[in-house]
Amino acid sequence: MLHVDHIGIAVNDGTAVERLLMKLADSAPALPEDVDRQGVRVRFYGSGTSLETLEALVAESAVAKYLAKRGEGLHHIAFRVADVQTHFDRMRAAGFQPLTEAPVPGASGKRIFFLHPRDTHGFLVEFCQSAKQYAVLFEHCAELEEVMHKTGYCRPSAQQSSGHVVAGKVLPKVCKSLVVHNASLVLSRGETDAPRVPTLISEVSKDAFYAQLLQLQWPEAQLVILPENLQLTHLPAILLEFWASMEDE
Repeated sequence: MLHVDHIGIAVNDGTAVERLLMKLADSAPALPEDVDRQGVRVRFYGSGTSLETLEALVAESAVAKYLAKRGEGLHHIAFRVADVQTHFDRMRAAGFQPLTEAPVPGASGKRIFFLHPRDTHGFLVEFCQSAKQYAVLFEHCAELEEVMHKTGYCRPSAQQSSGHVVAGKVLPKVCKSLVVHNASLVLSRGETDAPRVPTLISEVSKDAFYAQLLQLQWPEAQLVILPENLQLTHLPAILLEFWASMEDE
């Protein structure tokens, strides 16, 4: 399933809701942002899957009409995709009706589009492409590649000769790509030469012997060792945390 980027709530008074959420969840929003194209003021709360409040700025906006008809409450659910244009074309080919002729600029630098609610059981669905995206080169790990692309942050690497590792260090701001390398498969095949790039994420057995072997085989490589049976569960979260730290720089 695609990653839920945020849940949108239509509100009459964004400042009042901000005070409410401070009491309920001890959560302050990012700075309010006016999206003039849509005639709304938005506030985002939290990280990961966030909460977005939408406050109408003009009476002609879609949010103002929504509030007049339905009142405050759930407005939409937004899914994050790696390539919003590709997903737009896919949805239209599948028979869904987008509300715009093409993806449009949204809040926080994202590119977005909505589907007509008559095609989605009456609730509004948004797809958004994050302004922050990172190229990923996968080696020997098709299953992980599929999982990571669904985070909505990953796109295929245009540079097949470079990559960067998730590590507990501050990396240069130019580090935009990442190599995910399934090292246990390489070892099982006897392919013990160093990878094409010196930095990688490595998935190996729980046995510390393999970690030591990798470090001996590839002394120049920076390794993140993950237990094999936890790889698909934990690696996406590790990568998202890493990318979030880069965005904060």
